[in-house]
Amino acid sequence: MKALLLSLPLLVLSAAALADDCAHAQTQAEINACTGAAYKASDKRLNDLYGQYRQRLDAGQKKALTAAQKAWLKYRDLSCQFETAGAKGGSGYPMAYSNCLKAMTENRIKELQTLSDCQEGDFNCPAPRP
Repeated sequence: MKALLLSLPLLVLSAAALADDCAHAQTQAEINACTGAAYKASDKRLNDLYGQYRQRLDAGQKKALTAAQKAWLKYRDLSCQFETAGAKGGSGYPMAYSNCLKAMTENRIKELQTLSDCQEGDFNCPAPRP
């Protein structure tokens, strides 16, 4: 068990090193690591935008956005599980699943960015840009 715990940082560093060279990824493991890293980067951008936008909202709006985001996360995960079910168990499944998560996350970033940039007078604008 102790050897496994000591080797975990090496595995994490290996995955990071693989992700750094994604332009030249050739093996399925490298491609899986790269698509996973790309999804994580999108997820970080989404979380940053969500946090910034949320700061502008009043308490009721924050509660509504949180509920919407939780529902969206559940939808995203279930939808990607369904969409990639044909690859389940195969070596390319992590790539397919990460690509799906990334695409849906990028779409959600665009949705939140549109809300964040909306102007006073827009009926679909819960919190106009200051």
